[in-house]
Amino acid sequence: MHSLKSEQQLPRLWERRQCEALTERAFLLEDTMHILICDDDAVFAARVETLVRDFFARRGLQVECTVCHSGEETLARRDLDLYQVALLDVDLDTMNGISLGKQLRQCSPEICLVYVSAYLEFAPEGYTVNAFRYILKRDLDCQLPRCLDAILHEQDHRAPKTLTIRQNRTETELPYDSIYYLESDLRKINVYGDVAHQPLCSYYGKLNELPQALFENGFLRVGRSAVVNMKYIRQISSYMVTLRNGVKLGVSRNGYAEIRSTYLEWKGQFGDD
Repeated sequence: MHSLKSEQQLPRLWERRQCEALTERAFLLEDTMHILICDDDAVFAARVETLVRDFFARRGLQVECTVCHSGEETLARRDLDLYQVALLDVDLDTMNGISLGKQLRQCSPEICLVYVSAYLEFAPEGYTVNAFRYILKRDLDCQLPRCLDAILHEQDHRAPKTLTIRQNRTETELPYDSIYYLESDLRKINVYGDVAHQPLCSYYGKLNELPQALFENGFLRVGRSAVVNMKYIRQISSYMVTLRNGVKLGVSRNGYAEIRSTYLEWKGQFGDD
């Protein structure tokens, strides 16, 4: 049977663990990760900052750390909505770290709260504010890098993924979720959304030149002239793929079995129907 590897450009890459793509995260996250550290022990706070900076440097990612030594100093800042992560001591001198976390959530609902404490008994309180992790200070060296890696994985999962289209000296960003399929038409690619047969946009290009990231995120080449978003496939049968908006596209006969198998495997893992 004719192999479609070159045609599909999809060696089932969704099976790779996202945490193996560390070098790509700089493009999926914001340019710089902003991390807030609050501990009334200045020496320990500096140690936390060093570990954080070393972690990001090893992965080629940018990070900005802000160190505060009290809850009051932290809350006095006017840029609290900038931070994605807060590493907080629980047992602060004047303000309980749990209370501080609650107030940070009011300023930045999506902030990731991580508690770093010498006392295990405070752990249940940490989870009352939906803390991401609770790390004991004695385990900092081994647990903090693991925690940061998990945060990157979470951010990677949340990050909106888009197809960048460049033409006429302008760039257009189309979220993957808005794309039902892409179809080649002579020297152009037409990008279609939920409205049948009405392109979202058209640009000069070839399907073979589409970014690999597209195929790593649920897109499947079904023939020489079409790439479809598998989340919008209703069914594949009789050498046709039917999308949820009723559009029908022909499937390559030579690769039909492999294409259908690829879709069914993806659906078993990620499908919501």
